[in-house]
Amino acid sequence: MTDRDLVLAVDVGGTSIKAAVLDAAGGETLRRAVPTPFDDGPDAVIAAIRDLVSDRSDAAASAGAPVHAVGLVVPGVVDTVAGIARYASNIGWHDAPLRDIVGGATNLPTAVGHDVQAAGLAEARVGAAQGVSDALIVVLGTGIAAVVVSGGQVVRGAAAIPGEIGHIPVGDLETRCRCGAFGCLEMFSSARGVARLYAERTGRTVDATEVVAHLDDDSDAAAVWQVVTKTLARGLVAGALITDPARVVLAGGLSQAGDALLVPTRAAFESGMPWRQAPELVASPLGGRAGLLGAGILAREAAGATP
Repeated sequence: MTDRDLVLAVDVGGTSIKAAVLDAAGGETLRRAVPTPFDDGPDAVIAAIRDLVSDRSDAAASAGAPVHAVGLVVPGVVDTVAGIARYASNIGWHDAPLRDIVGGATNLPTAVGHDVQAAGLAEARVGAAQGVSDALIVVLGTGIAAVVVSGGQVVRGAAAIPGEIGHIPVGDLETRCRCGAFGCLEMFSSARGVARLYAERTGRTVDATEVVAHLDDDSDAAAVWQVVTKTLARGLVAGALITDPARVVLAGGLSQAGDALLVPTRAAFESGMPWRQAPELVASPLGGRAGLLGAGILAREAAGATP
């Protein structure tokens, strides 16, 4: 392995922007994360991305191991060919020319992709969907979205936005989502949704990780978690009935809850389709790293290297 195998991967999430230098085997160094300043508007988010990319590429060069391409993955509607972030409800940008901005800051080949599709690409190549021709990969992060793998290929869709399972209306239809619709899955079963449900029930503000940590000794956490897993299962049933996968993979940060998430969700998922064999439901071994690994794959492709 040579230093030409090194790329910079950047994953923009609703909570944080993560960056790391990746080698060809997915090993990472120089990892850094900064908060996503979405409350300050899209220009602030773009500035944070540009500053983080410049900082990490400079750090790699100073360490004597420069990167040779950048892979940037973001939420929302993404034009991967033009390298433009067309729209993201949680960030508020419209037609942000991210490839030009990042490429101009680094003078490096730059690929821009959809964060969930990139995570799905990583899962299909090196994760829990490896070797499966038909899969549904559901990424549970600040929001929720999915990647559909059909015949061994990631489905791109007519508008390049397939798998928006987070906006299937399977929750309380009185609850309005940030997207403007009502009852969206991600309002109940994402990390943000878990925190929202707990705050509404108790008046206390905690994150999803803390809710999971107290499922055995906090009756409010347990009650919230029951809503989270049952609503998630309804969304998974809808997704599975439409796409007919052999395997459903739960990925993203919330999937790291392990059996606390998998066991009740699997039971509700299987009971939601009593007339047929339910697809296998598993948790990803990649956890929250899938987006970064997918960004690394895109970066290597941008540099003309073998992914």
